[in-house]
Amino acid sequence: MKEESKKITLQTGNVSLTPELGMYYIDMRPAIIHYTDNIFNGCFDDDGVPMCGIEGHFEYSPINIAQYGFIVHADYLENQDEVTFRQLKKCVEKLVELADIDDRMCIWWHRYRESKYGIEAPWASAMAQGEIISLFLRFYQLTNEGKYLELSKKAFNFLSVKVEDGGVRQYDHNGDLWLEEYPSNPPSFVLNGFLYALFGLYDLFRITNDELVWQEIELCIRTLKNNLHKFDAGYWSYYDLQKKELVRYYYQKNVHVPQMEVMYQLTHDKLFLNYKNKWEKTLNPVNFLFVRIMYRILPRWRKKSLKIK
Repeated sequence: MKEESKKITLQTGNVSLTPELGMYYIDMRPAIIHYTDNIFNGCFDDDGVPMCGIEGHFEYSPINIAQYGFIVHADYLENQDEVTFRQLKKCVEKLVELADIDDRMCIWWHRYRESKYGIEAPWASAMAQGEIISLFLRFYQLTNEGKYLELSKKAFNFLSVKVEDGGVRQYDHNGDLWLEEYPSNPPSFVLNGFLYALFGLYDLFRITNDELVWQEIELCIRTLKNNLHKFDAGYWSYYDLQKKELVRYYYQKNVHVPQMEVMYQLTHDKLFLNYKNKWEKTLNPVNFLFVRIMYRILPRWRKKSLKIK
């Protein structure tokens, strides 16, 4: 598939984003342990599509399926095996089946309550929208089936819907745009989900050269530049800005650090490289032990502080 690459001017210089996507930005294959060791308390359906154990029964999680799809896609790029391709296709087809699609939008609703942030069903996630855009576009490039490009565009359209209207688009008190993994009230501002949504925007732009998509990317980068320091605990990183929850070791190593590396590769902005290097250096035995202790102490301390107030 021949497509023109586009030269984009960022504040930090010129970055060429080619339309050939290839493997996902982060190799998800180390996360296969979540499926093989049943960390999600789930199972695989008869077609080999993963399901999560939620509230005592099995549910399809759009994010869970998309991330498993990245694992299978990466394997297929290496082995070109027909069995692997069929497994990838089953994941993609299940996501199409689960989608709510109309003339303008494509949405993946979560039909269970999200207890951590108090979100009632049904609710959508910008992380799901972004990751599925990334998966669909990679499948589109393997098959040249145009419907996956069109569904990706419709999935992008939903990102314009505000949280108060049932969407995922949120603005903070400084006017910065957030694409919420969890559209909660008060806002949760989860870092990794915001970045996975942003990766989906990059993929869509790389294929379509749509200026509206690029404008969204620029707004998201501005949000990161203005707020990334808030996720830095000094010795570790926070998961979100609502609860200021420290991430677990797996997240620090396999999510936040790689995401900062990806952002540096996409923008050549040294801000992201600095955080990548800083958070990578925290991955040592002393910090690991300290974070395990703080992971238990901080939530209790915050609850106590709220009661005193």
